[in-house]
Amino acid sequence: MNCQQCEELLMRFDALTPSEKEQLAMHTITCAACAQALEFIRLQQKWISKIEQPEPAHAAALTQKIMQALPEPKTGFEFGFINFARVAFATGSLALFFWLGSELLMEKPFHKPASVAGPVLNSSHYITNPQQREAKTISLTERLKAKGYEME
Repeated sequence: MNCQQCEELLMRFDALTPSEKEQLAMHTITCAACAQALEFIRLQQKWISKIEQPEPAHAAALTQKIMQALPEPKTGFEFGFINFARVAFATGSLALFFWLGSELLMEKPFHKPASVAGPVLNSSHYITNPQQREAKTISLTERLKAKGYEME
């Protein structure tokens, strides 16, 4: 053990394990400076243990004075401006949700526009020949052959 490790142990002298105390004692045999520091710590602890913790003469009266100086706790429920705004927002949101829900539940008559005479726009035949008004579905291979691609 070196002096730096000994100093670290001395810093926490009260919380040392028995093995650490033994290591500290072994080091202080060979090192006069660390032995002097250990002796100083033991002397401090001896004097500190002799000091009595005084009890305040009127501890109960002091406690009573402090309790009387504290403000009275508020009783009842108070709406502040912010609480009022929160309640108003929540109420408005609920009313809006109920109104939207009732709108969705109502059945409304939908009128389908009159069908436009002409080809179906997504018909593959209309795409290849837009001048012809009849919708005729053709397969992909027929479209490829019409464009000049050959299958191998």
